[in-house]
Amino acid sequence: MRIFDVSARTQYVPKIRIINLVDILFVLVLFLIATTTFRSEQPAAVKVALPEAATAEELGKEKIARVVISLAADGKLFLDGRPTDLKSLEAALQQAKASNPDVVLQFSADKAASYGSVVAIVDAARAAGIHNLTAFTKKSVQ
Repeated sequence: MRIFDVSARTQYVPKIRIINLVDILFVLVLFLIATTTFRSEQPAAVKVALPEAATAEELGKEKIARVVISLAADGKLFLDGRPTDLKSLEAALQQAKASNPDVVLQFSADKAASYGSVVAIVDAARAAGIHNLTAFTKKSVQ
């Protein structure tokens, strides 16, 4: 008579059921795709009617350090989509130049914006030591 025989019992080998993990990962990936915000070159909150230029070129998609400034028709100034003023702009441009000496200033000004405001932006960039400027325009249809 066997009272307790350990060797007679079959050993249970734990198994990891990977099918359930794949389902969970798939749901997580779908959630991340659905909730990710995609950043465009010009923030959607700033509506700017760009002027036209016959020699406009397409902007490349290379990874460069850039600061985007938008000037609305009513004179409101935006730095990377956030409202700012000229004093704060100068400080932010100096900080961007300090963090990356090769930073590029890309600005879009509404065609109804005052020329003096555009000159003030360029002057602030030059004072911060940023000499690489790019202006957004639309290619004119001829």
